[in-house]
Amino acid sequence: MRLRRIWTRLGVVAFATTLAGTLAACGPSETGGGSNEPRAEMAVVEVSDEAVTSVIQRAFLQDIPLDDLDPAIQETMKVAAQEWTPDMEKQLQECLSKNVCETGRGSLTVAFPNDNINPWRQTFRAELTAQAIASPDVAKIIYSLGTDTASWLANFKSLVAQQPDVIVMDSIFGAAIAPAVRQAKAAGITVVQAETNLPKEVAELVDVQATSDLCAAYTDGAKQVTELIPEPSGYGLYTGIPGNASAAEWQPCLVKGLESAGWKKVNEGFTQWTPQGMTQEGNALHASGTEPAAVAYDYTMEYFTSPFLKAGETPPLMMSDAVNYSYLGQLRDAQADGIDAKAMVANSRVWYGRAGLTAGIMKVLGEDVGHDISIPYPMVDADEILPSFDPKMPANAPVPTLFGPETAASVLAAGS
Repeated sequence: MRLRRIWTRLGVVAFATTLAGTLAACGPSETGGGSNEPRAEMAVVEVSDEAVTSVIQRAFLQDIPLDDLDPAIQETMKVAAQEWTPDMEKQLQECLSKNVCETGRGSLTVAFPNDNINPWRQTFRAELTAQAIASPDVAKIIYSLGTDTASWLANFKSLVAQQPDVIVMDSIFGAAIAPAVRQAKAAGITVVQAETNLPKEVAELVDVQATSDLCAAYTDGAKQVTELIPEPSGYGLYTGIPGNASAAEWQPCLVKGLESAGWKKVNEGFTQWTPQGMTQEGNALHASGTEPAAVAYDYTMEYFTSPFLKAGETPPLMMSDAVNYSYLGQLRDAQADGIDAKAMVANSRVWYGRAGLTAGIMKVLGEDVGHDISIPYPMVDADEILPSFDPKMPANAPVPTLFGPETAASVLAAGS
């Protein structure tokens, strides 16, 4: 068994073996962030090749050689592959109940300004927190939540005033955040955007942008659709809120791929990414009588397929980059009942906060980190991942999360 070495500057020795005696309760810091205290020499935490390979396969829904990944993503996978101990679990749950959390080690302060409340966002926050707990340089984590542009900007400015070393964000508010990012940069804070591509004028301001090529994924998805369904047909197109940055990235590419093959858009809608909104749009889709052959949406699909299945009908081919385990369960049950239900999915990207955090830490510590970190993003046939479906996973957990069933359930029960 070969061991992978994770090089990281430690203020403690052999973090993985001494964590139990070093954890402090989560609570407000008395010292603040941005410490310039000298760090100890680099130490080594070792993880096996098998553990890293397993994490990569789970994260990407596909086997990808470690050496094919960006160095920051390699480090992310290695840190995430460490054994998740009961003490880590305890601290994670404590941190998710606070707005400020101290780890009892390290010297860096990181901040996460959240911008929505749903199971995906809850899991994203928890994945980022878990990575911080497993990264010995992080001393404190600060959270905020703003579900509209004005509140998010106000919270971001408050975070800047607290002088963290790194701000990791996944902002969907586009160009509106540019002045706030400039303020953070002027304060000497490293700013990382993870998961959602920023508009060019904002992307140029951040230190690192760790994202996937959504356009390429949906271009490939359109190609797969037209190969599976050679006869041009109608399609449905959905997202959460009008004008969001994610949809602006992927929808034009999917539309181009389908309509260049003769397909026509017959349905379109917005769900707010909420159960109520998805239920309304799913029912409206079924009631419309337009019978699209394929439907694309950037969140979980079971709300769109349920009306068809309840009517004993085969739902359209579904395409999404962020489904929940409930959809995989629904798909598996439908196929077991003899319904020819099909879907193409990509990994939920819910763990990308881990990559943003790791890249930010590396940047602060003087490591060579590129401005644009591209994370591979294959679109896969859902049938390929159904054999690994775990019925113990919470229905509303994103596919995949790097957490097991018990941790995923407690994360979703913890709230925003």
